[in-house]
Amino acid sequence: MSRMKLIFAMLVLAAFVGIVPQVQAATTVEVTIAGSSALWQTLALGAYSLAGSGGGHWTSNGNLVNLTDTRVGTNVDAGNIWIVWNSGATKVWSFTKVDSVVGDRCYFAQPQCSVSAPLANLEGSGSNEINSSLWGDGSSDQALPSNVQALFTTGTSVNVAATDIRPEDAAFAVCRVNSILGAGSNGGAASDGLDGLGYNAVNAAGVCPADGLGANSGAYLGTPIKSGYPGSTAQANVLSFNIKGKDPISGTTVPAFTVVEVGASPIVFITARATKLASLTNATVQQLQQAFSGANCDASAFGLTAGGINVFLRESLSGTYNTAEATVFRHPDVYTGTGSGATLGVSQETGVGANNPLAGQSGTCTSSDGNGARYRAIGTSEEVKSVLNSASKFANGQDGIGYTFFSYGNVSSIANNTTYGYITLNNVDPIFASYGPQSSTGAGYDPGQPATAGTLPAAANLPGGAFPTPENQIWAGGLSFPNLRNGTYPSWSLLRLVSNGTPLANAKTLIKSSQAFVVAAVPDYVPATKTTAGGVTDPGLLLVRSHYQQYDGAGTLLGAAPVNSGTAEAGGDVGGAILTCPTSTTCPKTTQHVQGNQGLQVRP
Repeated sequence: MSRMKLIFAMLVLAAFVGIVPQVQAATTVEVTIAGSSALWQTLALGAYSLAGSGGGHWTSNGNLVNLTDTRVGTNVDAGNIWIVWNSGATKVWSFTKVDSVVGDRCYFAQPQCSVSAPLANLEGSGSNEINSSLWGDGSSDQALPSNVQALFTTGTSVNVAATDIRPEDAAFAVCRVNSILGAGSNGGAASDGLDGLGYNAVNAAGVCPADGLGANSGAYLGTPIKSGYPGSTAQANVLSFNIKGKDPISGTTVPAFTVVEVGASPIVFITARATKLASLTNATVQQLQQAFSGANCDASAFGLTAGGINVFLRESLSGTYNTAEATVFRHPDVYTGTGSGATLGVSQETGVGANNPLAGQSGTCTSSDGNGARYRAIGTSEEVKSVLNSASKFANGQDGIGYTFFSYGNVSSIANNTTYGYITLNNVDPIFASYGPQSSTGAGYDPGQPATAGTLPAAANLPGGAFPTPENQIWAGGLSFPNLRNGTYPSWSLLRLVSNGTPLANAKTLIKSSQAFVVAAVPDYVPATKTTAGGVTDPGLLLVRSHYQQYDGAGTLLGAAPVNSGTAEAGGDVGGAILTCPTSTTCPKTTQHVQGNQGLQVRP
């Protein structure tokens, strides 16, 4: 071989060797998130911003992706996913939306849940579940690169939980669900009989099962909560988990965790308002308790002309459900541990009993004409769909009422449509400064507010008619959700990510990116911390909920003693009293204060 040929051959070989690492580059999983839909859209936008030029995105609908928990047999929760990748698909971010408690369980379980799907479910160019105008470059979904497909056909472990309740509140929720129906020993005669909800006959009411009983004991796996939506096969699996110590089933040590606050979102009560609920604009806490408990599934519960309505409950493992339960319906219990004390409200679970699914059964709802009915929805999309189709899909063909964490994405199917709407709670608007209706000039009302009072806002109602639109162009005061921020709207919760190690660092980076979007482009929540983006500075949330010691039906403490904020934050807070922070870094340290029908209560 001549010298020139040798040099040419060596150059070709060098070029080939240089190409190989690019073609076979390892795929790094930045985050694999599971949990609350309230964060699904803006975290996707944040991830795509981090991916940079040449990245791509893919979304699914139809619950095509599986979260698989293998600790007791094989238990699968289905959900929708977004997947984002960078140029060359060397980094991958993903988020499977289910409910908060499933997200928490899939993170804390040892081994953690695996996210996977059959190859056929990962083919195609995606479902464009997030509007193309929001991604920043107008792009539609693209087909998944082969190495990203392979990652999800093989399966990748959940390493971040997205949750709208703290882990202590999630632990309480699963113990309440995964036990017999009735009063726990801690509440005794003072209990409303709903410390346990009846999805497991092995565990005493509200009691978390002991560790190490064995996967076949029956203590850790309850009956799935089933959907009452006509024709739906959706369900939420009921499995135990611990947030510290050892996994109760596998015995593997649960790693330390950090909870990072993302932002705050309000619970919004949404209605179909074609007939009986057409004039409903406001409800008190007590009125909502009557309707959702089944005591009066009738428009007369709200002071309107009598007639049955449909009432839609979420599954009791949902963070949305638990936030509504703790801030509007049952509230946190205040038991002393000796049988005295009280339940502070009226639970949604009143009268549900063994009806699984809850699907309009006789005796679960009282109304003047016998047509009032209650139904269970699994997931945010099914809850909103229930209100959307209340008159067409359900037996009595009548208006319905439900609830959801507000985001523009969550309510899009019923937004900018006067046949549907939302109501104020105790005469306080959850979204805008005031309820309306607007004057002909819109004077005195927020620029992004629909002209008809109580119509849910959509992109079409924005000053420019489309996203991205910064928050100071939607609200006259310049900041999103003014009544949440000023502490007058009571039903809201902080959205959080939970993780540790490298995924935690990646999650924190993702949060910062997401917070920029809610200030400058899509205001789905109030950012937890001061954020400047697009020339707008948002001071962040200047409120904290008083944290309290969470415990199960036997009075066993769940998690560490309560601390309101900072790096040592601990305790439940989903129904904690709202406290105002003098500055962004100094918040009240008062704990054990909770909301109730009659205002502030102190929990032992």
